[in-house]
This record gives sequence, structure tokens and C-alpha cells, in this order.
Amino acid sequence: MKKLEDDYQSAKTALENSTENDLNPSWTIKNDGHELASWSKYGAIRHALNQITHHRAQLGVYYRLNNIPLPGSYGPSADQQSF
Repeated sequence: MKKLEDDYQSAKTALENSTENDLNPSWTIKNDGHELASWSKYGAIRHALNQITHHRAQLGVYYRLNNIPLPGSYGPSADQQSF
């Protein structure tokens, strides 16, 4: 947990202190020297945020298929009677 918190704080500080120009250079994912994907740093961050949304939606479908009430993300979900 300490490593996770330290990395979170480090990333948050880096983003808070970066300028738009800092996010323009390319960032590449490679495996054994083979390029898998390449984006601007901004594009890589955007992709990561999109993936979080995508996987949250997949989890919601899994829950629904297994009759598990879907928890609210930012307040009550439609599965909660108080909604």
C-alpha cells in the first residue's frame, strides 16, 4: 500500500507541475523491442482513463448477468431502492 500511495503522489505531483507541451512528446510501449503502441503522453493518459471506463462497464455487465446488484460509482445506482 505504501508503494501504491507513493507512486500515486509522485504521478499526481508530476501531472500538476506539467505543462501542455510536456504532454506532447511520444510515449511508446514495447515488448522485446517490438513496438506495441505509441501515443503522445496526453494520448496515453487519455487511453488509460478510457480503459478504466471500459472495464467498469464490463464489470457491470458481469454483475447483471450474475444477478449481483450493481454498486453505485458516484452515488446510488438504479439497483438501489433509494434511487
